[in-house]
Amino acid sequence: MEQENGLLGAVAAMGGTVGRAIGEVFAAEKQLSDTMASGPGSSQKFDVTKETVLQAGKIIQDQAGRLRTALEDAVILLGVQLNDPDEVNADIAAAWNSRLIDGPESYAGRIEQYITSLNGLVEQLRGAARQYEYTEDEVNAALGAVRASD
Repeated sequence: MEQENGLLGAVAAMGGTVGRAIGEVFAAEKQLSDTMASGPGSSQKFDVTKETVLQAGKIIQDQAGRLRTALEDAVILLGVQLNDPDEVNADIAAAWNSRLIDGPESYAGRIEQYITSLNGLVEQLRGAARQYEYTEDEVNAALGAVRASD
């Protein structure tokens, strides 16, 4: 990551369109970090009642699904594929892809982690609904049946 940051920093220092784009990537990364720090995995408390547990689960589940769709669409559009790369452009493209879409520390990877945390919260709400004595049929009607891969 340090080498990647050095390469991106050197490109940003060049100025122009590429420099602005790299600067925007760093600004977006800070904003994403701030947003993710206040997400469900943070120290915020999330209270539900018997009357709201299934509604809350459905809202969070729907948002996780929308985010997943948006992420899948974005990954397709954001990846840089060079037809005939020279050494410098190949390094820049690799750094760009690494920062945006490749690996757990990329934007896409961090959003994937956030989606996973939202899905975990939905599962906690499923459990809470059962503790509130909702039937499995009621839980499944509100949140859908749990798939074998979940």
